[in-house]
Amino acid sequence: MASYILPIALVALFMFSTALQTTSIKDLDFYHLVLMWPGSYCKQTSAGCCIPKTGGEPELDFFVKGLLPYSNDGKALTQCGMSPFYLDEISDLNNDLNSYWPNIKCPSSESRHLWKNTWKTYGVCSGLSEHDYFKKALDLRSKIDLLSIFKKHGIISTDYADYSLAEIKQVINREFGATTAISCSKNQWDETQVYEIYLCVDREARNIIPCPVLPNFTCASRVVFGSFTYDMLKNVSSLADNPIRMRIR
Repeated sequence: MASYILPIALVALFMFSTALQTTSIKDLDFYHLVLMWPGSYCKQTSAGCCIPKTGGEPELDFFVKGLLPYSNDGKALTQCGMSPFYLDEISDLNNDLNSYWPNIKCPSSESRHLWKNTWKTYGVCSGLSEHDYFKKALDLRSKIDLLSIFKKHGIISTDYADYSLAEIKQVINREFGATTAISCSKNQWDETQVYEIYLCVDREARNIIPCPVLPNFTCASRVVFGSFTYDMLKNVSSLADNPIRMRIR
């Protein structure tokens, strides 16, 4: 009798996991595509940011933070199942993942741990294969090309100016016809800086759409969009790196 207990338990667990995942996928209405500005990440603490153990230096651009599944009532869909993470499934995406979805936390670590956590928390709720989940997020980041849009409108990453938060949101709205949410953090000089930008994406993870629901963040009316350079990755940021800072309004 005892020999049947483990197989039965495994079958029950599998059925429960499958039912949970199916229910969550049915509830999926849209995604939040979250893009992170790494320059702000590097300046949040004296720990700074580091080059990952594998993959080399990332691009000096917005990183993907996540493609987060949501329902129209504002419910985040997380940990919907127990689908394992296989690094081999996304091997053809390695260059883009290392460039635009790296882990730059200090001390240096391997980005694959970040990808695994993202998949097991959010990806399993998407109804997509592991490969398609990461590819669609990377494709969206490339299609949006937020850094180029900012530059076109005179929003340049620099440590010597600040910008109107309302104007940044207006730029995004004009380009995509959609609202956005911007989360902020404080840098080492106690300045409010652009940290993450939330855009809404349709259920097929193909196009930017007007947001059914957006998170509500508190930011100052004027924000820093600080520089991001390779020197910041090679040498941990500190106050001594840039002791004189002047604002141009």
